[in-house]
Amino acid sequence: MYRRIFMPLVVVTIACVFCGVGLKGCEKKAQAVEPAKPAPTAPEGYVVVEEDVLTVFVDAPGEHFHKAQQSFIKKDYKAAAEEIRKGAAFMKLQAGRATAEGKKGLTESIDELEKLATDVEKGTVTSAVTLNHAFARAHHALAQHHYLKAMEYKAKGASTKLGHALKASAIHLEHGFSWAGHKMEAMTVSIIKDTGLVAGKLIEGSGWIGELAGKIIEKIGIEIEKLGRILEPTKKSSAQALTPATAHAAAPSKTN
Repeated sequence: MYRRIFMPLVVVTIACVFCGVGLKGCEKKAQAVEPAKPAPTAPEGYVVVEEDVLTVFVDAPGEHFHKAQQSFIKKDYKAAAEEIRKGAAFMKLQAGRATAEGKKGLTESIDELEKLATDVEKGTVTSAVTLNHAFARAHHALAQHHYLKAMEYKAKGASTKLGHALKASAIHLEHGFSWAGHKMEAMTVSIIKDTGLVAGKLIEGSGWIGELAGKIIEKIGIEIEKLGRILEPTKKSSAQALTPATAHAAAPSKTN
């Protein structure tokens, strides 16, 4: 009799224990699954773009600048103007996330590009050098912007974002020198290469290399200042007009 009563009680007890565990598990799952956060609402006429998405478009301004230059050589001024405006549009995306200092440089360059597009469309721009110098200043503004973001990310310990910012800064710095028609010094070439290597390690998540990243940020900042000094005279004086054939020869080659 005892055995007959005891066994069912054991089964019931075990069942209750499992039910209790199951309920607690369900409660934990319910607590763990949080409702999805609603996407931020942008004001009318604007769109919200995730910051990480913009890393895909780091080369976009330069690609449109090259297309604009080629169209200008062919005297297709309308197409050249459209490409200049597209390059400026991608710069506006960066300006939306820039630091105060970075936004200032980007805004000045965007305004210059939009005016250049209008003048090209009107046919009042006679020299491809005018485009070259404007594009060099645009890349300088972008290099400066990404450099400033790199410093911001380093302070926050955001290694992946720091890597992307350093990589972008190096890319735009190289393009800036190229459009300016200025041969880079061996030191500059080395720093750009080292920046790319460090950026790659940060993006891959090879471990925090804060001290090394700090040195690279400092070095690339010096090179950005150097490019700025080289470009300063181009703001004050108009360049000599080139024939389409000469302009084509002087244009920088597209690099990946």
